[in-house]
Amino acid sequence: MKDKDTLIQQVYQYVTDHQLIEPNSSVVVGLSGGPDSIFLLECLLPLQQTMGIKLIAAHLDHEWRPDSEKDVEFCRSVCDVYGIELCVEKTSNLSSSLKFDGSKEEYGRRVRRIFFESVAKKYHAAKIALAHHEDDQQETFFIRLIRGAGISGLTGMRAQEGRYIRPLLQLSKQEIVSYLDHHGISYLQDPSNLSREFLRNCIRLDVIPAINACDNRFEKNFPHTINNLQQVDDLLEELAHHMWHEIANEKNQVNINKLLNLHPILRHRVVLIWLKKAQVPFIPSKKFFEELYRFLSQPGSKTHQIHHAWSIIKKQELAEISHKS
Repeated sequence: MKDKDTLIQQVYQYVTDHQLIEPNSSVVVGLSGGPDSIFLLECLLPLQQTMGIKLIAAHLDHEWRPDSEKDVEFCRSVCDVYGIELCVEKTSNLSSSLKFDGSKEEYGRRVRRIFFESVAKKYHAAKIALAHHEDDQQETFFIRLIRGAGISGLTGMRAQEGRYIRPLLQLSKQEIVSYLDHHGISYLQDPSNLSREFLRNCIRLDVIPAINACDNRFEKNFPHTINNLQQVDDLLEELAHHMWHEIANEKNQVNINKLLNLHPILRHRVVLIWLKKAQVPFIPSKKFFEELYRFLSQPGSKTHQIHHAWSIIKKQELAEISHKS
């Protein structure tokens, strides 16, 4: 096992290389009480002195187990020892505006995001630190592969996405747990991690061990695959932004013929840029985009509603997104 200084320094170097944290800023840390989040807190604590940052821990009680309050108390005791403020909330207080889509994992993720965002807003935090590691990256890849993701989805998680940062992506679960056990640092074990009710757990318990049994090069080579996919994704995104400037004017109106004549991959990405610039809330389903392209392909000046407050308006060779306030 790597010694303490080596492992912690590896995280610091990763934070520095990716410029994840600015000096004298506030950072919200997602704290479940499990080994990953406890280790993340251990890594970030020294940065309070060296970088002048303020840490705020955030724990969401999903209320999935009758004894979930014990997790809250554990996290509170950890934060008391380290002198870190802890924000706690229950899912039942946040989920009224969310529709359950059949996936307990996805529902939990969306509720956590709402909670973390609210804490970050309250404390004017620049970043929200999550404890995802290399094993999580592998599981995410296979989940998205099963769901038919494109290149962007298969690139997995990034070190930074918006205000969310992941300082542990270069470490394995084994390294994290070994470090905590070696130094006698307590953490919680979530019994739901062994339940095959969740797709992620099935991949962790069955798929990845089977791949490693087939070829032990998987662990070493997988990060290279993700890196290659991310480079391809970055290139395509760069090309899409270049094409956006080629087909759109200063009013964000697009030339319909130029848009429809783009390669389907670039066209899709350019449309995403268009929708994001207009701040349209949408679910990126295949049906959504098929209807949009079908409308743009029709002749004449027409209007297509893509959301109750947003529409695409065609006028001759141009199309624009209009918002009804």
